[in-house]
Amino acid sequence: MIHFSFSSMLMTILVSNLLLVLISLLFCNNDVLTKIGFRLTAIFCIITLIRLLLPFEFPFAKTLIFPACVSNPLSVLRHRHNVFPDVWISVWNIIGTIWLIGSVCFLICLFYNYWKLKMLVRINSRDVTAQEPYISILNELCTERQRKRIRLRITKFVNVPMVMGLRNAFILIPANTDSSNKEVMFALRHEIYHYVHHDLWLKFAVNCLVAAYWWNPFAHILSSQIGVLLEMRVDDSIISEGKDATIGYLTCMMHYMGNDPDRDDTYSRYAGLAFKKKSSLSRRFHMIENRGQKHDYLLSTVMLLIAVSLYIGSYLFIFENSTYGAEICESSTYVVPSEDDCFAIQNGDSTYTIYFPNWGYSETADSLEYYPKIKVYSDKEEYDETFKNP
Repeated sequence: MIHFSFSSMLMTILVSNLLLVLISLLFCNNDVLTKIGFRLTAIFCIITLIRLLLPFEFPFAKTLIFPACVSNPLSVLRHRHNVFPDVWISVWNIIGTIWLIGSVCFLICLFYNYWKLKMLVRINSRDVTAQEPYISILNELCTERQRKRIRLRITKFVNVPMVMGLRNAFILIPANTDSSNKEVMFALRHEIYHYVHHDLWLKFAVNCLVAAYWWNPFAHILSSQIGVLLEMRVDDSIISEGKDATIGYLTCMMHYMGNDPDRDDTYSRYAGLAFKKKSSLSRRFHMIENRGQKHDYLLSTVMLLIAVSLYIGSYLFIFENSTYGAEICESSTYVVPSEDDCFAIQNGDSTYTIYFPNWGYSETADSLEYYPKIKVYSDKEEYDETFKNP
């Protein structure tokens, strides 16, 4: 049976962070990134995203018990304390509550920033979709159906072209830039490619996933790296058309980046994808310059095997803290839990508190898989009532 548990969440965080460290190491070295290619790096990101989306435990997983130095702190973390009458709370419950509140706040900020940017753009822009040379460029680049869903707006609010909007998109064009028709054409091609290939939806979904793991800095790094990879995919698509397209495209990039190379609009990372970012520009230029370089297939194969092995292995094995406390583990007699020496009380959140009266010990478990003979009570009162009236 597939189920979600504390241990499956722990394994997800451990493995996804290892994958994210691997991806970050690739991004730190432009030469390595060139040797394996942005497509393989994108596969690593996809594997990591899937692992974060599926923090579950499968029935075929083999359990590996943590050593006592790890098990004991985890048991303390999950041990429930009776803070009020009939109210049992563990440290993990408090952490989970903070986690949930943080995720909700992050999502609220995500939607608020999108709305704020949208309002600012409407107030500080004008529609030029039907004007020349924009209408002619759109007719050349888009199908009739796409043209109906794309609007062009000139605004002083941005210094570089950017696209925003999920279902109906509008492309923002900087007002204070003296651009040639050719430069405008390449800029619009770049932004239209993002829209047509649903990059905005992908980026929005990734940001929602980041909201679920808001406390993990590696999740934010992953979001940023996916954004760079999406830019590289557009770059590769355009320069694959030949030398003239490459020269024109690079000229366009330098033209718009020259306006304000340090600009990195905070709202754009929530609302859309921009034709900018100095921090990623050097990587993009390096990839374009070395596009014809042969990939290192041995290195690519080794890196792919490591990533796939980590992903598959994280479902084949799962770490659990010790079922028993130190008092039981260190006993010279092997004890099998039964109705005589322990019992369980079902909690409201589908977990169980396991009590060992003879040792004065208790712990919280997500299932009774390791307690096949244990007696289960709905609450402490039922247990007390059972022993008062045998």
